[in-house]
Amino acid sequence: MYLEEIKAYWNQRAYGYSQSTHEELKGDNFEYYTQILTEGAPTGSELKCLDLGCGPGLFSTLLAKMGHKVTAFDYSEDMLEHAKMNFTECAVSVDTVRGDAQNLPFADNTFDYIVSRNVMWVMEQPERAYREWLRVLRPGGRMMIVDANHYLHYYDEEYRMAWEAKAHHHDADRNYGVDPTPINEVARNLPLSHERRPAWDLNMLLHLGAVGVAAKVSRQSYHNGKTGGHGSLITYFIINAEKEKTGDHEQLSDYENQRQINNSWSRGSDNYSSIIDDELASFRVEGWRKQILGNAPKKPVLDILDAGCGPGFFSIILSQMGHRVTGLDGADGMLNHAAKKAAAHDAAPLFLKGDCHNLPFADQSFDLVVSRNVTHALRDHGQVYAEWKRVLRPGGVLLIFDANWHLTTTDPEYLADFLKREDECFARYGTNFNQGKREGQAHCDTHRLGTTMRPAWDADLLKKLGYLQITSEEDITGSLWDDKEKLLYGGTPMFMIRAER
Repeated sequence: MYLEEIKAYWNQRAYGYSQSTHEELKGDNFEYYTQILTEGAPTGSELKCLDLGCGPGLFSTLLAKMGHKVTAFDYSEDMLEHAKMNFTECAVSVDTVRGDAQNLPFADNTFDYIVSRNVMWVMEQPERAYREWLRVLRPGGRMMIVDANHYLHYYDEEYRMAWEAKAHHHDADRNYGVDPTPINEVARNLPLSHERRPAWDLNMLLHLGAVGVAAKVSRQSYHNGKTGGHGSLITYFIINAEKEKTGDHEQLSDYENQRQINNSWSRGSDNYSSIIDDELASFRVEGWRKQILGNAPKKPVLDILDAGCGPGFFSIILSQMGHRVTGLDGADGMLNHAAKKAAAHDAAPLFLKGDCHNLPFADQSFDLVVSRNVTHALRDHGQVYAEWKRVLRPGGVLLIFDANWHLTTTDPEYLADFLKREDECFARYGTNFNQGKREGQAHCDTHRLGTTMRPAWDADLLKKLGYLQITSEEDITGSLWDDKEKLLYGGTPMFMIRAER
């Protein structure tokens, strides 16, 4: 509907945009974009790359300089002509193809790496575009999308205030004399001008089956004229995603994915271990015992699986009560800390290395399966929940303790609330629970849950898997968290799910 209008505008912008590209190739952005392109790429050399909406060819040039085989793709003839001139000037070899990014003229599974910058916002059918991009990406291939909430100020009050606050700083020369009115009018009617991103993109990519979906965001602070306070909104963002491997490659893909997760937890095990030391010396021990055993089967001695045991808090406090506890984790660093802590606290749980997706236990081995702060990071919740059900005895109980941690990654409102809480936590206590490193600045973790609201989502899945007597409590933090935890993490309180086999 608007494709020709969009093309006409970008044809007019081609010369000025090309001048900007020259500046970026010579300035600080050269190193920055080279870095993010490298970080987002799959492993390997001479990758087959597709630069969608290439414009004057910035990403194409950088990828070609890295030694990759690049196809530059755009609907604007003039952009492609300027891109060709830039390729010649930079002495790189790049193929150019003209076409619509919503209807790609390439076979399935063609490219190793797809990149785009400031392109998806202009799609009239963004879901179709993402489907096409994933279609032509080979299994195990990756994509990187750089974009921003360019026109959300038309429809979102907070973004409108932020846009007005920075309007007087707007660089009128960046359009090189081209009137932006036509594209502004088109943008009013484009789907993504109505959506808070990257939350929309993350949900869509997850819905379409992408894996390894993650986002890094930049934020803009603004003054709220109505409340007199200050806010912070996502402007620019980078999304990375991978097309899941299939067939013979699927097991390797899962293995590599889990290995990376385990390595990440091992790297963070020292800090997590110090937190557990504090918990073991606090009121939380008695609070957690009551919370767990009050919902467990009524047997004097329980066979318990602590799934994703970390440094062993649950394993230790339940073993001290005389129960037979097995702590399972995939991270060597966590297991090393767990074993040392158990010995220091006169507890005798058994610690094993393993993956919750494929438990190394016989059917009906346990009376109780417990997990804390594990399920938000799972690859496949259905597979894990089915495994936990398999190893439970009839009448056995599953207890899941977790929070909607993923929302501070995928939902802008939750992230804004967390950043505000983190500032207040530093002001009041001088630190947080991450050795003083800002957690709010590390919200680029990978989550497959999108903006899913838990625990209702889990309850539906557990019901489909045949669990019985499924109940949940949305906030159990009253007797388990101290004031500092309630301040920092109160926007995503810990919930409990109880289910029986």
